[in-house]
Amino acid sequence: MEKILGWRFDQEDDARLQVANLKEKWDRENQHLQSLIQENIKVKNDNLKNTHIQTLRYNDYYKMVIDEKIIQQKNLMDETQAQISKANEQLLEAHKNRKAMEKLKEKELTAAEEELKRIEQMQLDEFATMSYKQRVL
Repeated sequence: MEKILGWRFDQEDDARLQVANLKEKWDRENQHLQSLIQENIKVKNDNLKNTHIQTLRYNDYYKMVIDEKIIQQKNLMDETQAQISKANEQLLEAHKNRKAMEKLKEKELTAAEEELKRIEQMQLDEFATMSYKQRVL
């Protein structure tokens, strides 16, 4: 029972670590998205200042590339969020399994204690019976 309970603890710890890692990954992806958005804003502002057609075309193309990267980054973040949700479900399941094993262990200990009390009571009853028989005889 101890090995199973230890294994359940390990599973829960692994699930908790997985959730933490995925949240860190999402934070990094969000920072990258914010930098892309800032770059996009910078390109838009640069377009307002420029009048040279070549520069405007280049900036327009660059803005399209950044827009595409922003879309890809948002999709990546959505995937990571789905992974976080799945990992949270696994963590919850691991937590439930550990709690169930703890309850089973507790019941097992209680049953063992009751069995010891029952055996002890039987021994006390037997001693009392023997003592009574010796006094009567």
